[in-house]
Amino acid sequence: MFSDRKPHRVPNSLLSLAAQPPFQRVAAMATSVLCVAAGGLAVAGVIAVNTAAPRCSTAPISAAAQATTATRRPVVLAHIPVGLNPRGVAFTPDWRSAYVANSGSNTVSVIDVRTRTVAATIPVGRFPYGVAIGEDGSFAYIANRDSSNVSIVDTASRRVVKTVTVGLNPRWVAWAPGEPLVYVSNTGADSISVISTASHSVTATIPVGLAPRGVEFTGTGRTAYVANSNSDSVSVLDVPTGTVTDTITVGDEPRGVLISTDERTAYTSNTIDGTVSVIDTGRRLVVATITVGQNPRGMAFAEDGRTVFVANSGSGRGIRPWLKSCVMTIDTATNTFIGQTAAGNDPRWMARGPGGKYMYVSNTGSSSVSLLALAH
Repeated sequence: MFSDRKPHRVPNSLLSLAAQPPFQRVAAMATSVLCVAAGGLAVAGVIAVNTAAPRCSTAPISAAAQATTATRRPVVLAHIPVGLNPRGVAFTPDWRSAYVANSGSNTVSVIDVRTRTVAATIPVGRFPYGVAIGEDGSFAYIANRDSSNVSIVDTASRRVVKTVTVGLNPRWVAWAPGEPLVYVSNTGADSISVISTASHSVTATIPVGLAPRGVEFTGTGRTAYVANSNSDSVSVLDVPTGTVTDTITVGDEPRGVLISTDERTAYTSNTIDGTVSVIDTGRRLVVATITVGQNPRGMAFAEDGRTVFVANSGSGRGIRPWLKSCVMTIDTATNTFIGQTAAGNDPRWMARGPGGKYMYVSNTGSSSVSLLALAH
């Protein structure tokens, strides 16, 4: 059993803050509500009062990037408390609920999207991580890392109706569009477990690279990309045959995978070297590498596909190690970093929400989910 958590040092400025009179301490913490993003542009955020409040980098960016940043950077609207150390998050197809895996509580929080509150808490396996919800919204699939199984939740009754044993230390789970299949990445077994959504049983096991994590399907559901964190590669799987057709070398320790809607481009978040690899899916090779910051994990597109958002669980660009909590913004036309926005502490994974106008980001360090408004 192991943990992703990394220790961090608390700066002297925050330690000294506790010694101030209460009214001065509150005033000082309130200044963290403004996140000064790249290029010196300020965005108002709804930041919880916290002595470890996040900040964003003031690292310079290009004039062209500055011109687009103000309209394309997300804005924090709220932080929603959930269970301990949340990881994966997924919306139901009707956008009314979101399911959040709380790895430190062994539960799933069900968020009411309209009220921005937790409507239910569901006990699942040990160290729940990835979450996927089927196209009809009937079931949620939760990968439990430390119990090596998947909890299948009936979304109507909000109860676990079946537990399926998979490979060792499953991390991510993804639903194949248009196919009655769920893929589960088994980090400790170097494999993918294929679960039939009809029988809720494992029907195949596919060997991939070392320590697979992120899984993403193309829109047709016929191809899947798997990030192999210990092989520094991506396995390309043909879904109908259940075989690996190609392996692409990417950055150091890839964790997240994202595929464009036109299926021409794939992205991996590379945790160790703090980059995003941009893959041409036709040629199946990396065509660009974008520096984003420390420990990038989850990624999501803006609705128009012009922007990719990346959750940096370590820090943003140019930030001291203890100043965490930035969501990076990447321009997909130029493959360049154009800005960043504060979220909660230690943001990990994200999911785009209702109408493509909002996004949820799970914050492992602050046990919350940030609601971000996406610019259009």
